[in-house]
Amino acid sequence: MKKLNLLIGFLIGLIILSCSKEDESGNQDPIIGNWNLKSVKKLDLDEVLISEESLSECEERNVMTFSSNQDYTFSKFNEAQNGGCYDSVESISNGIWSYSSTNGYQISGIAIFELGVVDLSQKYDEMILSNNNKLLTVRKETRGIDGAGNLLFGSILIQEYSKD
Repeated sequence: MKKLNLLIGFLIGLIILSCSKEDESGNQDPIIGNWNLKSVKKLDLDEVLISEESLSECEERNVMTFSSNQDYTFSKFNEAQNGGCYDSVESISNGIWSYSSTNGYQISGIAIFELGVVDLSQKYDEMILSNNNKLLTVRKETRGIDGAGNLLFGSILIQEYSKD
C-alpha cells in the first residue's frame, strides 16, 4: 500500500510540475520575428494584376520586426544618390502590434520618415500569415473619390514578406 501511495504521489507531483512549465515555443505567436520583403504587386480594384515590381538590392533589405513584448518596428530602405542604401524611417513612436480573432493582426503607432509622418494603424488593411506561418501578406486598398462620391481611381498594394 505504501508503494502504491508513493507511486500515486509521485505521478501527481510529476503531472503538477509538467503542467506548470509552459512550452515557450508552443505559446509564442507565429508573427514574432523578422520578416523580409520578398515581393510587391499592384492590383486594380477587381484584383487584376497591374504590375509586379522587381525589388532593388535596397528594397530587399526592407524588414518588419514583431517582438514578443508586442513592439513593432520596420525599416524601409531606399537608394541614395551616391548609389548606397539608407533607411528612410527616422523613428517610430509607440510602434506596437496586436492580434484579435475578429480583426486579425494590426499595427499602430507613428512613423516619422524623411518626407512625412505616417499613422501606422492606416498603413495596412489586412495582415495575413500563411504557408505554415512562413509568409506574411499585407494588403492596402487605396481609393480616390471626388466631392460627388464618384470613384476617380483605385488600386490594391500587396506586399509579401518571408520570415528569417
